[in-house]
Amino acid sequence: MGRYLTRRYVAVDWDEVVRLAGLDQTPIAEIRYTADAELIHRTEWWAWWSDELLTIAIGLPESLQPEGLSPDAVELITDVWESNSLAPQCEWTLLAQVQRIFNIELVVPSSQGSDRSQTWERLTVELGNGQQRILYRVWMRADEGYSCQIRTEPPE
Repeated sequence: MGRYLTRRYVAVDWDEVVRLAGLDQTPIAEIRYTADAELIHRTEWWAWWSDELLTIAIGLPESLQPEGLSPDAVELITDVWESNSLAPQCEWTLLAQVQRIFNIELVVPSSQGSDRSQTWERLTVELGNGQQRILYRVWMRADEGYSCQIRTEPPE
């Protein structure tokens, strides 16, 4: 398939990437192309690729709708993607490996005291290789919206 990247957009054909480069003012010489990148999963807003890159989905043809990730992986990636976080502390690659969430339990950090601006959840997950992991999902209120972070370390 292959993938073209502008500064802000992604495309799978040259005509579309040229159009998108005009929108975000990416010079043609700065368009990046990866010949062997295959689209693994796509939602309305984001796309996961075979080279473990998460991109915006704007610019991809509506006919491309693969669903190669588990529903629980999609949930976790979307939680972070739609929040004010830039990326999860545990990396997108780990979230993409999640096959299912076994258990979610609320965790109250001892250092939190009366601060209720954060909510911590302990997630027991199974990865694609059958291994179980513990992840921590942290919801944080902000002045403008919220932030969701997924970590491998427990709260203090």
